[in-house]
Amino acid sequence: MITEGMWVLVDYASHLTPGLLLFGLWFALTPKTLPAMRILILLAAFVLMRDVMTPLGMWALGSEVQIAFSANAFVLAMLGWLSVLLIMLLARTAPDLWRLIRWTLGRPGIGLACGLLVGCLIGVPLRIYQGIDASAIHGYWVWLPGMVVLAFGANALEEVLFRGFLQGYLEQHVTLLRAALISGVAFAACHAFLALSVTQLGWPVLLFTLIEGLACALVRMRYGVLPAAVAHGTAILLIAVPYIP
Repeated sequence: MITEGMWVLVDYASHLTPGLLLFGLWFALTPKTLPAMRILILLAAFVLMRDVMTPLGMWALGSEVQIAFSANAFVLAMLGWLSVLLIMLLARTAPDLWRLIRWTLGRPGIGLACGLLVGCLIGVPLRIYQGIDASAIHGYWVWLPGMVVLAFGANALEEVLFRGFLQGYLEQHVTLLRAALISGVAFAACHAFLALSVTQLGWPVLLFTLIEGLACALVRMRYGVLPAAVAHGTAILLIAVPYIP
């Protein structure tokens, strides 16, 4: 599993590196006095990181918003931890944007509980509708720990970008509610290429990501980025299954 997973990650890195180098150069050349542009560059780079996985068979979207991730738990865990490392790298290389993040607001315990509840409200109905039965999926319980790391690690990175940087920046210029709405719509819009070109699944993906994006944005507005990441990660974890080509 580990040897095979290493080859998958090397293949992913070889496809991704040229584009990331260009985005990194673009980001480095953009002055800190243009925070909105720097945020948009990071969002575009993240979209590239996510969408390159699709043709490489690292994950797949099916009809009715079925999400399948690599059956190799090592690959999932490494991608999750790499996302956490990227968050740490952003804290060091972009302190101006890092200051926009509000990790928790109000009482942290209530916020985390709210994030978990919102994630369940999104994920449980879809899991029931799709008829996901863990006991009937071969290797599900071996695969699950890696998926947990990916669900919360990778989606924490996504929430840092959309709810930490983008929404935090917007709150300095518009009302809190409008900032949340823009963040949620932007999140869905950044899935348009995935929905309409990479997978050609169309509106179901956009509708799901709009609902998820708005829900996480509202959680962020009230309780902070960390509860929003819990909501996002929980929802994805509940509807994910191993990908078997």
